[in-house]
Amino acid sequence: MKTLDMEFIQTEATLKNLIYLFARSIDRVDEELMRELFWPDATDDHGLFTGTAADYVAWVIPLLKSMNGTQHTIGNILVEADGNKATAETYFVAYHQMGEGDEAIDMIAAGRYFDKFEKRGDEWKFSHRKAVYDWNRNDPATENWSSPEMKPLLERGARKPDDYLYKN
Repeated sequence: MKTLDMEFIQTEATLKNLIYLFARSIDRVDEELMRELFWPDATDDHGLFTGTAADYVAWVIPLLKSMNGTQHTIGNILVEADGNKATAETYFVAYHQMGEGDEAIDMIAAGRYFDKFEKRGDEWKFSHRKAVYDWNRNDPATENWSSPEMKPLLERGARKPDDYLYKN
């Protein structure tokens, strides 16, 4: 096992933050933030999409807007760094609500992201992301947030610019 030094700890914290920010950019449908996280020559492979990161953003934003909501929960993150290059294996569980009325479904997928990062100058960004899926589940949507009893009591998460994050 590698001994942890301060440089590695700082790099690891920076890369974990990039991973968390990517999840935020997806769930808040924050296109500007998503684009900022990738180097211009970065690539992405999500299975349904393979290509440049810029093309991934252009592909995924309309897809996300077609959904009622998403939430990506990040689990274990294992980082390896060597100079100006690093990799991470990140476990995720991703919730997607799609459809309306009786046709609405809750789709949950779990897997791992295999990320490559590069440090250019003083800045780390994604150079490649690969999604590998371990399992998924689809169920009829059962949320009742819009019931008259619940709606006035709970502030719902939203997308940019309506989410609490962007208002405060």
